[in-house]
Amino acid sequence: MNAHLLTVEKLAVLIKYQWDLRRFYKQAPAAEMALMDGLDWNNLAELLQDLKRYHHRLVSADYAAKIHSELLAVCADEETAQTFIGYASTL
Repeated sequence: MNAHLLTVEKLAVLIKYQWDLRRFYKQAPAAEMALMDGLDWNNLAELLQDLKRYHHRLVSADYAAKIHSELLAVCADEETAQTFIGYASTL
């Protein structure tokens, strides 16, 4: 599996540290550091913002399709994509 793809386990770490990379670097144990190595936090944070806009119906149908396409490109599997969508819908 590609180490740069988001998994449910990696999403849980992002949520745990509230998407704060500095906090992560200060507090994360070595196992979490290794798990998250190579993940593009900025890209995922932008995607989260887009998903929030989508859930608040602030994007066009074309942009929603772009968001979905990007989501599928960064997630390791359908379970992760659905979990990410579900998480974003609570924000």
